[in-house]
Amino acid sequence: MALIAAKPWRIQDELIEQPSWGGRYIIDLKGLGSDDRWAGKKVGQSYELARSSKLFDPETGALRSLTDLLAAAPLDLLGAKVVDKFGSDLSLLIKLTQAKGNSFQVHLPEGKALNHWIPKPEAWFYLAPGLFTFGMKKGVSYEDFSAALREIDALMTTLSGDVKSGRLPLESARATAAAKIAQLNPYQYINVIEANTDDIVDLTDGAIHHSWEENDAKFPDGNLVYEVQVDVQDAYCSMRGFDKGKLLDDGSLRPTHVEDYLATIINDDRHNDLAQHIQKPRLVSDDGGVRTEALFRTPYFNLDRISMPGDSESTQSVSNGFHHLFVQDGSARIDDTDIEQGQSFLIPANAGEYGIISENGVTILKTYLPV
Repeated sequence: MALIAAKPWRIQDELIEQPSWGGRYIIDLKGLGSDDRWAGKKVGQSYELARSSKLFDPETGALRSLTDLLAAAPLDLLGAKVVDKFGSDLSLLIKLTQAKGNSFQVHLPEGKALNHWIPKPEAWFYLAPGLFTFGMKKGVSYEDFSAALREIDALMTTLSGDVKSGRLPLESARATAAAKIAQLNPYQYINVIEANTDDIVDLTDGAIHHSWEENDAKFPDGNLVYEVQVDVQDAYCSMRGFDKGKLLDDGSLRPTHVEDYLATIINDDRHNDLAQHIQKPRLVSDDGGVRTEALFRTPYFNLDRISMPGDSESTQSVSNGFHHLFVQDGSARIDDTDIEQGQSFLIPANAGEYGIISENGVTILKTYLPV
């Protein structure tokens, strides 16, 4: 008996509660709205594939950890071409995200060394309209931007100390921070963008400023994003340049890394050209109504969208390596396995090929590695 069954392996749901900026979108998409475990709760992310993932064995129904499967049979699971090019640890993280305002951030580009930081190539696919910032505006002063962030950071450190020592009430400190941020207005130096459904944001180059923003009146659900990225812990990849004046209730601050953030951003117009990094799906094929569109094409991972009408079939090859499938909407069958909206599956390379049968229509996001 093969160590890895050559069938779809369903990935167990792994939802991350986030009471401050999450919501109900992921819970509802996965059909968990009536589940008592999530009653009255907000979720900010779900891990559709991660090192922590557990998968249901299609032969026995038992839960198996991804790390155990990789240790037991990496070639069967991933495929020889993937192992040869990327290794056998599968450092890939795929997430569904519902997020509102986060900090100004940047990731290190490949080939650059700076302190303990490690590159984290990532890309976003917008599932609904949202609001984000990306790159520096053409013609702005990098020096003025740097000075504004340094001044805000110094003030926040002082205010934090004053609150912790009891010299200043928390609300007074927050008001002082808000007034200084309004005066210096760091948003004047960066591109603020309203995302449309199906927008693709490619951050794999690194050294590009980015953040998620919030506008509750216009975008009450925040940013609904399907993310694919190389799996690197935030402490090693996310340089925070501006945390938007946030003081925790005890007066403490999240760590910021202003100097490293400023040293990493590439501020020339070419690198910040939005047309290089923000795109739309590109049609690859349309076979009897079964549409395949390219979403991400990067050196680190690829993502396709497969849209199938009712009463249609599609054969997919995994001869070059495994596939990860996320069912965005609808339902279908793969061999004798039902696949439903909100579920993720890993198709091992040893399956060779698999057929998707759609009776009433389905949309699938397919991630695979470029070999």
